Amino acid sequence: MPTIRFRQNSVHNLSYTGTRNAQCIYWDENLPCFGLRVYPNGRRSYVCAYRVRNRKRIATLGRVDVLTLEQARKKARSFLGHAANGDDPQATQDAIHASSTIKALSYEYIERHAKQKKKSWKDDVSSLENHIIPKLGVRLAAAINSDDVAKLHMEIGREFPYAANRVLDLIRKMFNLARLWRLIPTTMQNPASGVERFPEKKRRRFVTTVEMPRLVQALEGEFNEYARHALWLLLLTGLRSNELLRAKWTDIDWDQRTLFVGKTKNGESVLAPLSYAAIDRLKKIPHTQNNPYIICGSTPGNHLVNLQKPWRRIRKAAGIEDVRIHDLRRTVGSWLARSGTSLHLVGAVLNHKDQKTTARYAYFQTEDRTQVLDAHGDKITRSIATSKSSSRLSSRSLERFASTNHYLSKRCHRFSREELHKLVWSFPILKIAAELGVSDVALAKACRRSNIPIPPRGYWAKVASGQKPETTTLPPQSHNHSREVTIRISSAQRTLRSEIMRITIAA
Repeated sequence: MPTIRFRQNSVHNLSYTGTRNAQCIYWDENLPCFGLRVYPNGRRSYVCAYRVRNRKRIATLGRVDVLTLEQARKKARSFLGHAANGDDPQATQDAIHASSTIKALSYEYIERHAKQKKKSWKDDVSSLENHIIPKLGVRLAAAINSDDVAKLHMEIGREFPYAANRVLDLIRKMFNLARLWRLIPTTMQNPASGVERFPEKKRRRFVTTVEMPRLVQALEGEFNEYARHALWLLLLTGLRSNELLRAKWTDIDWDQRTLFVGKTKNGESVLAPLSYAAIDRLKKIPHTQNNPYIICGSTPGNHLVNLQKPWRRIRKAAGIEDVRIHDLRRTVGSWLARSGTSLHLVGAVLNHKDQKTTARYAYFQTEDRTQVLDAHGDKITRSIATSKSSSRLSSRSLERFASTNHYLSKRCHRFSREELHKLVWSFPILKIAAELGVSDVALAKACRRSNIPIPPRGYWAKVASGQKPETTTLPPQSHNHSREVTIRISSAQRTLRSEIMRITIAA
């Protein structure tokens, strides 16, 4: 390759002298290893040749129409100085070009880290697909800087500041792993560092003693039976919702009053204590054939997946729309702490990871936790009396045939099998249905579903004529029948009134 003296006006006139697209480089006489490469299409670029770790490299410094000759010489001297110190000045640029895109890095992060080590990996997938990939997906990971991340963080934070902080944490973790996996230069600064987070307030919301009676009444008015029982158990045990929803009947030790939770948030198995109130609630839950779960879902053989819809109905009816499902767990801890329970014991009840005890004290720890939960369950169930006294309708209209556990609400009526059996044999079904705000067909179906016999045709005519026809006794409860019967109220009639109230009170 020719060696010539470079001048500013002559470098633009050098022509390509190679054959068959061969490399053509003119070297400078004044600075060895500094040259000008001419391409077959006429484009010209300054280059610098150096050797580092016994590897010869030719680095492109810039195009002739962009850099002046002196600028190119200065840059070449810098490259040669780095090579003399044993550093490869082109390594960083090569790593940037070889780095994957943000989209590819995201998939790598999900497969190699999130799915393997995070239970909430699906939340990371959602953040990546909804926020990160649409904005930065086609960009090279090594080309992302703090300004790019700050703009994305600010854009999300205008409406969802907490979600923006979660996205920032996700980006920081991804780039830390990318450096470890050599997907970006190891010397590259994490682009999420230095980005200021949005302020977050620790949530301290729980159900107060004033709100508890309204919550109890709203809970009893929920027509989704399994969701109602699940929320009651969350309030009585302090379990996390996913721990309860995955629980099976075989996990319950009825004698020791414990529930085995094999997969908790902190990764450890735990025996959750069950108070007497929780045991009573569990006994009210109907067993579904071929479904091992306590809280059954609509899909055969599976548990209930989500409690959000019934919880929104309940909290709206109770007037506590700012209370979340997880706040029920916080309510348990708050009520226990207010009753004088030690914080150490509260942490043990709620299975906090930083509350560790030795195995030889496990029995006494479980016993103490059960005792405090018994007291807590008694306090919760006493709220039922408050909610019943606040409902004039439930305490007077059905006092002759309703048990102490019968509730009425704006959306549905609920009876035990014994209550409804006594009711349908005390008054004609047409009259009962009119007062309940349902059709006689719906009432009859509810009885058939719970295996409750109803008077045959002509029964009330015999009663009206002074006869005393025989009544059919209530058959025993079978495995597939619930102890409670829920009857939803139509929108035309939402309250009980008139004949049943008069007759039962007068009697």
